Parts: sequence; C-alpha cells; structure tokens
Amino acid sequence: MAVEDYGIASPMKKVVLPHYESKKGEALTRDEEQRLVNYCKTHKDVEGTDALLVLLYFGLRKSELKSIEIIDNKWLQCETSKERLGQNVVLRKIPFTPMAKKVLPYIDFEKARAVNLNTVSTRMKRLLPDHHPHELRHTFVSRCKECGVASEVVSIWAGHSLSGTITSTVYTHYSDEFQLHEAEKVVY
Repeated sequence: MAVEDYGIASPMKKVVLPHYESKKGEALTRDEEQRLVNYCKTHKDVEGTDALLVLLYFGLRKSELKSIEIIDNKWLQCETSKERLGQNVVLRKIPFTPMAKKVLPYIDFEKARAVNLNTVSTRMKRLLPDHHPHELRHTFVSRCKECGVASEVVSIWAGHSLSGTITSTVYTHYSDEFQLHEAEKVVY
C-alpha cells in the first residue's frame, strides 16, 4: 500500500491548501444604518435583531457575541475571538456610547448572547442584501473615528493591537475615565 493511501502526503507529492481571502467590507451608509435600526426597533421579537444592534453599536465580531457581559452598566465586555483561537483569552471592554444608549431598550443581551450565528447572517442578508454582518463592525469603527474618537482608543475597543511607536504600544495605557469621555463623542 502506498503512503498516500494512508492519507499521508509523500515528500514528492505537493499538497495544495485553499487560498485564504479576507472578506472586504465597508461601513453602512447612514441611510442603511437607519433602516437596519428601525427594523430592529419595530421587530424586537424577531430573532437576531438584538445581536445586530450589539454588533452595530459595539463593533463586535459575530463569534464574540456568546461571551458578552455587561460591566457596571457602562461597558460591554467580550472575549476577543482572535485570541480564543489560540491559548490566550483576552477580555476587552467597549463603553456604552450615546448611540448605544439610545437603543438599549431594544436589546436583550441574553438573546444576543444565545443567538444562532447563522440567523444573524440570514437576518442581515434579508435586510441589506449587499452587506454582511462584519460590516457592522466596519460601521462602528468608522462612526467612532468620524465623531473624533482617538484612533488608538478605537483600536482598543475593536480589539486591534496598537500600531505605531513604542510610546503608544508599550507606555500608553488609557484610563477607563478617558475612554468613557471619548465614548461621549459618538453622537450623530
């Protein structure tokens, strides 16, 4: 029996792995965002609407929904999903912005945590066929920056590593008070 018959590639056989392509995306327009929010507000009983609002106003990845927790009624905390793929679990906190506070009556965080992720994608495709749920994250980041939130703070909220100088990556630690102050800028 040949080595290949055991599912082992021989040294002479080239193994081709599928090419990974990252999904490109863009922020929703203000009109698209308003259409999504209005739908979620008027269809609160429809599965997935809570999760869509959380993704939109806190900039989470879909896979992070199952780890959300409210801290001190000021922060939404989650496990950063990119870290969960490895060994380290990194918690990150995103403050409640004025825009998030406006929709809090329409969000059941328990429902958002328990939602089937396929339902979130399906709901999004039905509402905005040219978009996918990850673009809600693009929208959150874009709106924060449009409102003047410091780029490094937006990176922290999005769970991205800080880029730039050693001063910003090693020596800068933003206080909760500063982040909450920055969050108050997110009004549009």
